[in-house]
Amino acid sequence: MKRSMLYLVCALAISSYSVAAQQSDNKTIIYGGEIYSSDPNVLHPEAIGIEGKNIIAVGKYQDVLQQLGENAQRVDLKGKYLMPGLIDSHAHVAYAGFQTLTLEFPDGMNDAAAIRAFVEKNNNNPQRDIRGIQFYSNVPLSYWDNIPLLDSVFNSPEYKNIPVVLAGADAHTGWANQAMLIKSGVTAETLEKADANIKSGTILTPDGKITGFMTEGAWDHVMGSIPPMDDAKLSRAVIAGADVMNSFGLTAWMEPLSNTRPLSPMFNASPGRNDLGVLPAYTALAKAGKLTGHMTGLALVNINASPATIDDIAAIREQFSQTPDVKLMGIKIFQDGVIEYPSQTAKLSQPYLNRPGYSGNDTLDKAKYCQLIAKADAENMIVHFHAIGDRAVQESLDAVACTRKANGNSNILHSITHLEVVSPESLPRFQQLNVAASMQLLWAGIDSDGATTTMLEGKVPAPLLTHLYPAGDLYRHHALIAGASDWPVSSPNPLLAIYTAVTRKGELGELPPDSEKIDRAAMLQAYTINAAKVIGRDKEIGSIAVGKSADFVLFDRNLEKVSIESLRDAKVLWTMFEGQQVYRGN
Repeated sequence: MKRSMLYLVCALAISSYSVAAQQSDNKTIIYGGEIYSSDPNVLHPEAIGIEGKNIIAVGKYQDVLQQLGENAQRVDLKGKYLMPGLIDSHAHVAYAGFQTLTLEFPDGMNDAAAIRAFVEKNNNNPQRDIRGIQFYSNVPLSYWDNIPLLDSVFNSPEYKNIPVVLAGADAHTGWANQAMLIKSGVTAETLEKADANIKSGTILTPDGKITGFMTEGAWDHVMGSIPPMDDAKLSRAVIAGADVMNSFGLTAWMEPLSNTRPLSPMFNASPGRNDLGVLPAYTALAKAGKLTGHMTGLALVNINASPATIDDIAAIREQFSQTPDVKLMGIKIFQDGVIEYPSQTAKLSQPYLNRPGYSGNDTLDKAKYCQLIAKADAENMIVHFHAIGDRAVQESLDAVACTRKANGNSNILHSITHLEVVSPESLPRFQQLNVAASMQLLWAGIDSDGATTTMLEGKVPAPLLTHLYPAGDLYRHHALIAGASDWPVSSPNPLLAIYTAVTRKGELGELPPDSEKIDRAAMLQAYTINAAKVIGRDKEIGSIAVGKSADFVLFDRNLEKVSIESLRDAKVLWTMFEGQQVYRGN
């Protein structure tokens, strides 16, 4: 990866693409390739004219040349495939960047000797320890099926005074050894007096002993015992995350927990007016010319929060309103949790098979909740709901319906993300209520950590597993579908998600039914103009059109014409953000 803060014309002068003529007032004509604009008015223009950061002409080559003049710089794409910069409508870029600065816990260590060898190998690795705590990130969820293995290593005598944290790849779960539990104040005695969220998230053995495995509210409590990240490391995390996004052609994203920092509590947290999270770091980088993407931030708001909380979010929005590339534009709500065993915090319409009578939390005060969402809508804020289960999806749509009734149609595009299980009754409501579907369709294949595996089968009622991640159904019901990754939960590479959305194929096979497949044209829209709409920036980005930002990605092959397998393997040649090259492939 190579970073350059030179303008496009300067950056391309050192690349392999031919540049002719002399620079004229920072004007450049891009031509000679296959161009996809994501603008139906001019879907495949011959040429693009840019000046500085913006697009000033799109259309036939001769027309663009006439507008920019004979002395404009010229960039010949030599037949390669140019698109608008891609957009991810749900990615934890700062947290993912933080993970690149930590030590990941690899898959496939099936015995204590293998884990001990890995630990010994990394004893002097500076990425492992966080202020005296051994911290391992991105832990595969399969380890939660073998807690005794973790015990045998990290609760052995030599770890009596060494806290250890294993943070799950799903960001909803983790495991802590006895030393870390003591540091966090989690003991049999304190658990008796703990609040319901900590109790319910602390998994016990059949005889009532604490296993160290934690979900959501309890995991929040453990994470809250880790010293906060300093500003310098947070800035490095954002840059590291943005670099990865740029390497996949991504130039914009929605950061859905922007008022929290990596390692901060999330699930039962109630951030206030003074909780600024990653926003100062993003803003400082943008002002210094070091941010290489447009970031739309959302503020985490607790599902049980008072409507008055929106006043705090509005104050933070105003505080960070002066930097165009960093905007706080709404709120994010955890409508539920995750569906996989053993967490099972997703809200379902039927009980979990292994937990009779339990289908997820059912204590929501819907009248108060409607007031919260309606106030956010009235303040011109996007509301972005995390919803895995079909009942959580229904609750989210019900809240928007109540809001539309209270406020009228504000034309604000709210969104629901994840959407693993969606009831047939909910499908038409997305279009009716102007709610978008922000979907991680890389998950829509059979793989070891996802659909139709041992984490779901025999635990979730079979009728709810017949149409997982129903992109096809939503598309046929005219829902606006936007691409998303939930990185670092899964890869931010849009081409992998497009491939899986089209084929429903994962590492272990194809996820039925065929009717939930979605065509590539829809997915190209999902990662361009549709995602721009979801993050509230479709007037600025998302298509190659006059007046929009000069954000582009150049691929080595035509994503509209090659086989879907070839699309999956396409390479990014370079990525441009606001007329500047921010990534160049090898």
